[in-house]
Amino acid sequence: MDQMFQLIKRYTETEMDQWDLWKFDTKREKIYMSLSRKVPSDEASGYFDISHLLKNK
Repeated sequence: MDQMFQLIKRYTETEMDQWDLWKFDTKREKIYMSLSRKVPSDEASGYFDISHLLKNK
């Protein structure tokens, strides 16, 4: 997962403007991903902070 987080971080720093919405198929079902520079409403407490996984990389 470390590589995935690093690639997403690089993408958000170089390509992403304000937000992106992605979907893709898996063997089980579709996966929906939302990347945003802002927290939707007051949902900040529902997020896992992975900042410590991205430091010094």
